[in-house]
Amino acid sequence: MRLNDTTDLALRVMIYAASMKDRRFTIDHLVAAYHAPRSTVMKVVNALTRGEFLTAQRGRSGGLGLARAAQEIGVGTIVRHMETDFDLVECMRSDGDCTITASCRLISPLAEARAAFLATLDNYTIADIAISPRDFGLAAS
Repeated sequence: MRLNDTTDLALRVMIYAASMKDRRFTIDHLVAAYHAPRSTVMKVVNALTRGEFLTAQRGRSGGLGLARAAQEIGVGTIVRHMETDFDLVECMRSDGDCTITASCRLISPLAEARAAFLATLDNYTIADIAISPRDFGLAAS
């Protein structure tokens, strides 16, 4: 399996957010940390805010932060929120048109592998994958 680039960035945004603890940060901080296009970072942050993983506060003392404690935010939950397609092969798609779907023996192992992949991610929280602010070149708070 391969996660899409926005899911990859979403997980990295959440790692950054966890490293900040209770300090607010901005989209510009994320752009600088990951050298990602601002428009892509904005899209990812909006998705994470809509999913209630991040909070956004406007104004002079505003910024972004975790919506709840890092140990309460599951990696698998974020991946499910960000990924739009877990249909690994044509026969798993609703509009699939494979001629052997009715007798195919590949669907079940792939569905099992997908479930195992997500179950493994469900064993981890953002707190488990967080790193130090120093890893971002920031002073620890």
